[in-house]
Amino acid sequence: MTTRLLSPNGEFLIGKGYPTVLINDQLRVLDQSPEVFEKLMNNEVDGLIELAKNGFQHGLDMVDILIYHPELDEVELLPRIVHQINKVVGCPMMLDTRNPQALEAALKEIQPFQAVINSVTAEKEMLDVILPIAKKFDAVVVGMPIGDKYGLPKTLPERLYEANVIIEACEGTGISRNRILMDGVVLASAAEPDSFHVTVESLNAYQDQFGVATILGIGNAGFGMPTPTVIDLAFLIGAIPWGLNSALVNPKTRGLIETVRAMDFLVNHDSGGKRYIHWYRKNRKL
Repeated sequence: MTTRLLSPNGEFLIGKGYPTVLINDQLRVLDQSPEVFEKLMNNEVDGLIELAKNGFQHGLDMVDILIYHPELDEVELLPRIVHQINKVVGCPMMLDTRNPQALEAALKEIQPFQAVINSVTAEKEMLDVILPIAKKFDAVVVGMPIGDKYGLPKTLPERLYEANVIIEACEGTGISRNRILMDGVVLASAAEPDSFHVTVESLNAYQDQFGVATILGIGNAGFGMPTPTVIDLAFLIGAIPWGLNSALVNPKTRGLIETVRAMDFLVNHDSGGKRYIHWYRKNRKL
């Protein structure tokens, strides 16, 4: 199934056979400089907007917004941020919050456009709170297959069980499978040597058995290793032929954009290499 998002920049597609969607993971409030954080304390969001703008200009497709902090008012700030990103950047957004009031305020602010909710686990309490909001605003839901029976599952059957709990809960709320992105779960490969194989097999199974699009946050892959971003990128590239459709990434990772575009071309997710050629021509002018 293909997941469709409507943003000011137009219709956006995530799914099997489409180019890999790259999501800027750098709008996390805990990673910001003291200057940016101080501005957020005063409800000034231009520092985060600039990060979103820079990522988009570098070739990323979406932005993930995570501003949870005990000293910040998510209900006030999140709608303000999404309003400005809609206005200045126009790209689709992922709302990385479990605060139902902040989530509903932000989704209402961006109407008639849509966003992705990142994320829901298989825990009933969370599903009961977040899924009705997703249905109300036709948002896409990221499913994180943990928490119902197996906690953090480390085998394929366990992950499929947890994923199925989420999918059934979504469908019970009226959310169809083309409004779900299922996370393959990336663990630190230094601590879990078989992590890569379990993750890519999960991605493949999500597509073939459940018919849902897929997503990864690759930042854990290289944890504990020298130059971890190299491991992260290798993990990402290796996952694309297995069915990875979207990923949260650091736009500063060396070689990220061109390598992903090249792999999309090689696996025929970029017919004629159009996106790769566009990237090449754009960057040759810089």
